[in-house]
Amino acid sequence: MISAVDDLPVDAAGKRTPRRIFCAHVARERLDVVARLRDVLGRPPIALVAGYSFKTNPRSELLQLARERGFFAETISGEELAWAARHGFAPDQTVFNGPEPPPDRASAERLAYVFADSVDAFARNMRRRVARVQGVRLRPSMIASRFGVPVEEERSLCDAVSLAPPDTPIGISFHARHGDFKGASWRDVAGDVLMRAIELERRTGRRVVAFDAGGGWTPEDFDANFHSDMRWLVDRIFDTLPACTRLLFEAGQAVCTPTEAMLTQVLEVRERPARREAIIDAGYSDWPEMHAYVHGFFVWRNARWEPLGRGPDRIAGRTCLEYDLIDGLRLPSDLAPGDRLLITGTGSYDHSMSFTFAKGEPG
Repeated sequence: MISAVDDLPVDAAGKRTPRRIFCAHVARERLDVVARLRDVLGRPPIALVAGYSFKTNPRSELLQLARERGFFAETISGEELAWAARHGFAPDQTVFNGPEPPPDRASAERLAYVFADSVDAFARNMRRRVARVQGVRLRPSMIASRFGVPVEEERSLCDAVSLAPPDTPIGISFHARHGDFKGASWRDVAGDVLMRAIELERRTGRRVVAFDAGGGWTPEDFDANFHSDMRWLVDRIFDTLPACTRLLFEAGQAVCTPTEAMLTQVLEVRERPARREAIIDAGYSDWPEMHAYVHGFFVWRNARWEPLGRGPDRIAGRTCLEYDLIDGLRLPSDLAPGDRLLITGTGSYDHSMSFTFAKGEPG
């Protein structure tokens, strides 16, 4: 696969800083990989549905590429619903999956899937008929979370589902970051929710027609495990949920993380007894996931981007926040103010969760 560094414009190093650089070839390649897996991993009557997570990165270029490849819009707010419609996603290509109640919808504008975050929300969505498939998000039993219906509320959920008309199509969802599994595997988590979906069918007589496996894959985890894990889940659903014809997933981080890089420049170099420290003009507010995972770091040298090695040095951002720094790098001995650095892997929540700080303007 092409890397973000290989996808940069030839004049990128000369641009103003700090600047986000969109890597269009990387984006197309990542989305193509997900689309191919979606198309080959189904097992009739089960088809996979790939969702594009708007909360991960709402950049217009990415939304267009996702829509062109048949992705559904994965949304969590009324604002995201409006942004999805503006970018051409029809209601029957849209998923709503979050704690915010969805807005009322006309009958012709009902969404494809809405997954309620609580028993009360499920009952409310049923009354308002906001979706073609009425869904509910379950909280995996081995995960501590504020989201989804917990195991101890299963009886209340069954009562609410039993009140739905017998022909109501039901969807089941779970979503958890892989870092929250606490020793469990992805198959442990998916299997836990699947067994509860089977039991919900048995106790209510309603049919589960859709199962949403959520997201949370890093690019590395997705590339290594998605194919085998999703094939396993398809086979389990085939054997245990005969009415289920759609398996949804969203690969937001897996797609978006490599699609942007942050261009920054050195403002000051500080010589310390045991290390060197570079102050740069980008900070925590520009890439708030700076400590969540390992990013790539490069310096512009000899008309090319050269990777920074591991060592005792560090770079520090422009803000007054104590944690606005990254340790463990080896800076070039001749690094000087004005030198350009590149931070790769900033295309997911580094984009969507960035915020205005110390810029002298309102957020």
